[in-house]
Amino acid sequence: MMSRSWLLSLLLPAMAAAQQPMGPSVSQPEPEAVILHLDESTKSFQPDSALLSPEKTAEQVLRYINSSRATGSPRPLGLAQGLLNQIPETRWSSRLYLLRATLHQRLHRFDEAQADLDRVLDAQPNNRQALLTRYSIALTQGDLGRAEGACRRLGQIKPGLLADTCRLELEGFGDQPERAFGALSQRIAQARGESRVILDWARVTLADMASRHGLAGAGRYWARALQSDSKDLYRRARFADWLLAQGRPNAALAMTHGYEDVDPLAVLRAIAMTRLDHPQRDELVRSLAARFEEARWRGEFLHEWEYGRFLLDVTGEPTLALTMAKSNWATQRAYPDRQLLVRAAQAAGDQAILKSVQINSAAVGGRGLIGDE
Repeated sequence: MMSRSWLLSLLLPAMAAAQQPMGPSVSQPEPEAVILHLDESTKSFQPDSALLSPEKTAEQVLRYINSSRATGSPRPLGLAQGLLNQIPETRWSSRLYLLRATLHQRLHRFDEAQADLDRVLDAQPNNRQALLTRYSIALTQGDLGRAEGACRRLGQIKPGLLADTCRLELEGFGDQPERAFGALSQRIAQARGESRVILDWARVTLADMASRHGLAGAGRYWARALQSDSKDLYRRARFADWLLAQGRPNAALAMTHGYEDVDPLAVLRAIAMTRLDHPQRDELVRSLAARFEEARWRGEFLHEWEYGRFLLDVTGEPTLALTMAKSNWATQRAYPDRQLLVRAAQAAGDQAILKSVQINSAAVGGRGLIGDE
């Protein structure tokens, strides 16, 4: 599923450190083969050769990242990768490594993302954006230790709402999650002089925590978060999924209206239509099935969570859904990933999977950290 880390990428312009080249001590890796599938919607993103300086390249790559975030499409990320490949790494700034880490993160290449973050933090130990990205990846992978280290360092560099938010989110995985939620809610209410972006991220984190703990008022937090940025696909998808979990498919249908071209939201819309026996359900299901098949053929299949939900809750194929959930779980261990794995295993009657997973009591109903036995 799309990640809340997209909100963090908006901090890049404000928080990126100085952009002097990091020097020739950084070795040149083997080049990656990047296959770009261009259509009319992406031709306008093609870079001009005049942009090939580290500073201008960084700005163009950031535009690609924001375009992908706004549309849900991975194709601008391929264009960004192609542009980065044209700059010798001996000329790279720390910001370029940080941007590439964001690309790797979005493309689920987490080890590569961590390697780029290591480069940035070796050169700039106080780079808050690099630490924040490391925190986000660690939570996605269920690595509390690494997340705590990044969060602690953020607090040492600059105490404030950003550091308090990650600290209290981590406390929510402990034995008093409601207390952590209440503390973050109070901290946000008392925030003064914080940037709009950091305050917004804290509020979305609060909504995530409300869903995790199964609070009845979680919908209010998602509604407020969506009101702050109605174009953000992550919070719209999380709110729609919460509505489905509350047995409100009509509300989820309204929430996803007009987003049939965005796979995560289209899948949630198909689930709502299936539950409502909607007359347009079959048309959307055929469209989604064709899109998933095309993505697999192209080797661009990044939506294992979405496909797993499609198989489980739309087409009713729990065995195939479990296969997809297990594949997704191999790289992503956040709350929606845990939910999908457990629900698919229950539907498929796979007791071995259920018994092999220990669910941390703090993760029940939550974003979830699960350790295999």
